[in-house]
Amino acid sequence: MELPGTPQRRVLPSGLRLIVVERPEAALVGVSLAVRVGGGDEDPARSGTLHFIEHMVFKGSAAKTPGAFDQLTETLGGEVAARTLRDMTVFETTVAPPNWRPLVAALAELTLRPAFREGDIEAEKKVVEAEMALELADPLRLGLDSALRVLHLPGEPYGMPLFGEWRVVQKLTAEDLQSVHVACYRPARMTLCVVGPVVTAEVEAAAAELFAGPRMSPVVRPLRQTLLVPSSRDGLGHRAGADTAAASRRLTTVVLAWSTPPVADLNASASLAVLAEILVQGDAGRLGTALLGKQRVGLRVRAEWVPQRCGGLFYIAVTGLARDAGRLETAVLDELQRVFEDGFSAAELEAGRRAVLGKIVTEKASVDGLARRLTLYDALDTPGLEDELEKQVPQVRGEMLQGLLRTTLHRNLRAVALLGPNPPLPPEGELRGGQR
Repeated sequence: MELPGTPQRRVLPSGLRLIVVERPEAALVGVSLAVRVGGGDEDPARSGTLHFIEHMVFKGSAAKTPGAFDQLTETLGGEVAARTLRDMTVFETTVAPPNWRPLVAALAELTLRPAFREGDIEAEKKVVEAEMALELADPLRLGLDSALRVLHLPGEPYGMPLFGEWRVVQKLTAEDLQSVHVACYRPARMTLCVVGPVVTAEVEAAAAELFAGPRMSPVVRPLRQTLLVPSSRDGLGHRAGADTAAASRRLTTVVLAWSTPPVADLNASASLAVLAEILVQGDAGRLGTALLGKQRVGLRVRAEWVPQRCGGLFYIAVTGLARDAGRLETAVLDELQRVFEDGFSAAELEAGRRAVLGKIVTEKASVDGLARRLTLYDALDTPGLEDELEKQVPQVRGEMLQGLLRTTLHRNLRAVALLGPNPPLPPEGELRGGQR
């Protein structure tokens, strides 16, 4: 018999993947529903459709008018957050224990049977257009989108904007949305996770009823390899296009991005997570100390590893004054070279490992954090990897990190986006005579 707190995994007759964690002591129930398709599954002709469907889910079903779902969740004491990512679309909430079933019932109805009313579609296009415009105002988000566009080959889904292309979105019809919804929003492509003072058998019975459908196995996606452009060979990396909102910015941000192995590569994933913490911990870490402290060429520095199914992402972003625009990228690369040459002290390694484990423990401590974590790795088709990754982190060694800096995070493999009040970057072909 499994102890309380142990994830219970089931595959229901409809193909729904169900994860339940009984936490009798918890005061709330965390609910996370993932549709295992995202922006990284779309071709250019449908770019942004899944993100738009995420919006339309909240517009109601045939039985619920717009606003009814928000009113219901408010009555139940919850609030649902939704996100479209490269590999999944996620709906998350917390609710009082007596109310988990009606909330899950509402999620099932809205995700499986959205109405797609023409009037709602046209109104929501204005909302999505405004959301896309906000992306242009966020240097980090725009920088990542720009860097990914040149890091991957044309047409590669991971290289397209996360929210899609406006030229596609503005033409979407109810028929377009319905065809994608029928293919993607079905129980066999969904993962439901419920964490809190619940009984597994009761959750399983409710999920089997609410997410009913023909008996079928869960859809398994092939692990296609993300397509990379060749090495630039000249140390300049792959240059992203000019910043379309540069004139309105007062600061300069440089985003350097690298494609990394898929999340299923346990050793690489644990090492990348630790490396990000060693490089940047708040305003400290190797990069923070060097750039913000010693050289004073930046105001803020960030580093993060983003796990993905078909090749993850590692990025470093530095924001500074416009006068330092020409120095930011060079300062990052020079410091990464020093880190590679000097290696890692025992204290740095321990601090990096502790930081990663601390984040994991903090996330698992809350019902919503644990539900989010379990759903994430299941939707990445690596169920149970969340525990294996936690076990692997203490095994990360300095030579593993140096190996990443020598290969995966090589300067020739980086994509670079420069954002701010600076002259636009010349096309890549004009850099160093067009050498690659």
